[in-house]
Amino acid sequence: LVLGFATACVTPAFGQDLEALAGKWSCQKTNEDGARYTQQIEIKKDKFTYKITDKDGDTQIYAEGDVKLDKAGPFKTIVLSNIKAGQSPTQIDPIDDTFTSIYKLDGDVCLMVMNFDKDRGDQFKPSLDVMRKVVAPKKAADAAK
Repeated sequence: LVLGFATACVTPAFGQDLEALAGKWSCQKTNEDGARYTQQIEIKKDKFTYKITDKDGDTQIYAEGDVKLDKAGPFKTIVLSNIKAGQSPTQIDPIDDTFTSIYKLDGDVCLMVMNFDKDRGDQFKPSLDVMRKVVAPKKAADAAK
């Protein structure tokens, strides 16, 4: 009974967060060599796409899979699973990994604590990323109104 009540109370909150997370989120970063790159995640319903692009906009890493929201004690988590990854959407293979990150939503800003769930070597070091929601530019017709 308690588990059913807790599930009923928590599920709407996750649904609201999943709706709030829908769309594209992006942040600018600099690697250890000083090169700038963009990290972007897009969430649609229970699916995600993730890209890292260089300063010229060329995709360096691409991934897609399932997204689920959960809780770990007092923290909200985003779980990325059933992942296929590679250098482009046409060059992807399944990977045997699940990424669990802590997140906090504040309007069009999402703080994500990434890669603390397990050691993934030098390529994916732990970080706190400030993701900002990407707002689509208005079309010329909309701007004229």
